[in-house]
Amino acid sequence: MYFFYFSVMKNAVYSLLFLLVTVFGYTQDKPLLPTGVIIDSVKVAAAPTESYAIYFPKKYDGKTPLAVVFIFEPAARGREGIAPFIPAAETYQYILVCSNTLKNGSTQNNIGIANRLFDAVLENYTIDTSQLYIAGFSGGARLASYFGISTGVFQGVIACGASFNDMDKFIPPSNNFSYVGMVGDRDMNYLEMTENKTWLDNAKIVNTLFIAHYEHAWPKPSQMLRAFDWLELQAYRKNIRPKNDTVLKRIYDSNMRIADSLKANNEMILSVNAYERGITFLNTTDDNFIRAKISEIKKSKPYKEETAKTEKIKVLENEILDKLWHRFDQELKSAKPVTNFKFWKSEINDLNVMKADDNNPLTQNMAVRILNWFQVSVYETGQEYKRNQQNDKFAYCQELYKMITETN
Repeated sequence: MYFFYFSVMKNAVYSLLFLLVTVFGYTQDKPLLPTGVIIDSVKVAAAPTESYAIYFPKKYDGKTPLAVVFIFEPAARGREGIAPFIPAAETYQYILVCSNTLKNGSTQNNIGIANRLFDAVLENYTIDTSQLYIAGFSGGARLASYFGISTGVFQGVIACGASFNDMDKFIPPSNNFSYVGMVGDRDMNYLEMTENKTWLDNAKIVNTLFIAHYEHAWPKPSQMLRAFDWLELQAYRKNIRPKNDTVLKRIYDSNMRIADSLKANNEMILSVNAYERGITFLNTTDDNFIRAKISEIKKSKPYKEETAKTEKIKVLENEILDKLWHRFDQELKSAKPVTNFKFWKSEINDLNVMKADDNNPLTQNMAVRILNWFQVSVYETGQEYKRNQQNDKFAYCQELYKMITETN
């Protein structure tokens, strides 16, 4: 399985690198399409059954090479994938491209679709190939993360609601890219994303993690703009874009305003994260001021208390997840049909009690994450058994899923 996975991925890397080497040979006139609107469906010439949505910022002239963001939407909804990125595209002049064909499913098929998409866009539009970015949500984030870590051609990855597949972490990383993780504190993949940040830090990949109050969904446009503010700072650091003092001041002021607001709301961990993103690494007086502010917060009692509670919740969440998955696995292995689901009803009732506890938001968020994770896990496991025609296991998953959705 590992050999097959890496053979497929290796071929994808070679295809993309070949494309980037040869794309400079194209000299034909580039078509100028409408700007400032999402163009829903552009056909891929090499595969007429495939298409993509595209967005050109209002100032695009068809002649000046612009940065591009390739976006993977897990349900192949090009318009929905592009929408969260539009304010960032207008602010920093990015072309946005999202496949209408690539969706959660076969990795091998998606690699082929992605390569044809890269080919079509780089051949037909005026792209600055030193400023390629790749983004995705959920399963799309996993594919985007793979291309970021393995190819060495993308300057940035924006991964929303999911991180790498575990196998991808065996690939020696190309450290040229910057990684933005984005996740809601009620997202079923929240723990995965926080643990992924630790892995990125250890791998010495420049990264940040935005956490906001939502479940498993695309981030809001205002949140996506903040992600691109951070990527702009990394572009200055790597000399990909010329430093702009006006932009620097706006980013600094925005981060300070958000961080101050979070601190006033006693969200100490998120406030520290926001302050940290205001550090430009350009050794300015403002950077030193922010570092001093972060140091002060980390010494405070509220920060230490919140950190301790967060760690305690993390331990409890892992314990509950392990218990649920072990029981689920054991019942799937059993030939005996389960009809009353007594154990599951008790567990879900306990989680629903936590979910309703407005006085303990950290516990409340944890319960929402676990319930959503388990519901999705049972559904996806059942679909796998259905595809493999293991009808007894599929029937069990169906009944358990029905009970969960009725209770949750």
